Amino acid sequence: MRHDGLVLILLRRELVAGLRAMRRRDLAWIGLGGGALLAYAIADIVLALHAAAARLRHDQLPWSLDLPLALAALGVFAGNAVSALCLQRAFASFLKALPLTPGERRRMAGRATLAIFAPLGVLVVVSAGVACAVIGKPLPVAWGLGAAILFALGFGTAALWRLRRPRLLLDEAAGEAAPVGRPWLGRLDRARPRWLSSWAWKLPGGHLRPSWKLAAASLMLAVAAILGAWASLASGTAGPAAVAGLAGGILVFMLSLRCQPVGSPVLRTAPIGFTRVWLRLVQLPLQLSLAFFLLPAGAALAAEPSAWAVPVAGGLWLLVLNGAYAVFGAYFLNAPFVAMLSFASALAYAGYETLEYGRTVLIGLAALVFFLWHRTRQRYRNG
Repeated sequence: MRHDGLVLILLRRELVAGLRAMRRRDLAWIGLGGGALLAYAIADIVLALHAAAARLRHDQLPWSLDLPLALAALGVFAGNAVSALCLQRAFASFLKALPLTPGERRRMAGRATLAIFAPLGVLVVVSAGVACAVIGKPLPVAWGLGAAILFALGFGTAALWRLRRPRLLLDEAAGEAAPVGRPWLGRLDRARPRWLSSWAWKLPGGHLRPSWKLAAASLMLAVAAILGAWASLASGTAGPAAVAGLAGGILVFMLSLRCQPVGSPVLRTAPIGFTRVWLRLVQLPLQLSLAFFLLPAGAALAAEPSAWAVPVAGGLWLLVLNGAYAVFGAYFLNAPFVAMLSFASALAYAGYETLEYGRTVLIGLAALVFFLWHRTRQRYRNG
């Protein structure tokens, strides 16, 4: 079909346009700096594999259970993200004028998803095969192919499930035209400029639409908070509940923060500074994050009143992490998934290096956050 490659064309042109919009100096920093960090990370991984080679060769549990589950989960995560990305392009508003049925649009998205899976599968084969060769595991090529099969099963299952779900072209328009009723967000999103977070989430008049995704996410977060609180109350220590509150709080903040309005010409041409817009977008997610944190923190304080410093420190770290991620979210304003992945990678890398070089590594992380803040502010002011 002549339209089957349309999604791939859109994705390729978006990538090219994004690269052309960046300055050569920024591209050089990303290429050289990112390449150096990637090479350093690969060297670190190779050294760690060499050090644990004997144990990894003879321990069967990781190969029979841990690795297959990790590969399948990684495939499910990647398949869901890639298929969602392709579906968004296939059902984009500016393509509604094309005489394409929902089935044809899903086929377009499916072809693009398969095309993106190919290099990912090759990457899994090469990574697993090289890792097995480094530790001296017999038949590294066979292990690499097996890893790719497990990854493909998870990827294909998630992608097919998402691609086969019925989706109507006018769903969004019908939702926008429907009466919104009384705003659920109430006063939480009415500070000036008003309804900014609702704009970022595309909520009509602040009315929160119930959905199974929202219900599932709320249920999982509630279960995590309850389990953390129960663990602290049962053991009489503040640690489990404080950790659950910190992890859940930053997750709530990451899931609820959207910074697309930062790139809007409407705000950029209005007499509103970048800092005010950024703080206004952060306000509602921060309130939701702190509201989640209060339940486990209260349980931690009730379980061990003398350790009141633990939940207090958890709250302070929650504010620091939320502020750092808010900078990542504003920098990657149209790609919250990339912002989450970059933030998690930066934290993981900083945490790993802290074990070797101490807390001075956190200065580098702070410098990265400041650099992203400066670049985002410049982009807001100058376009």
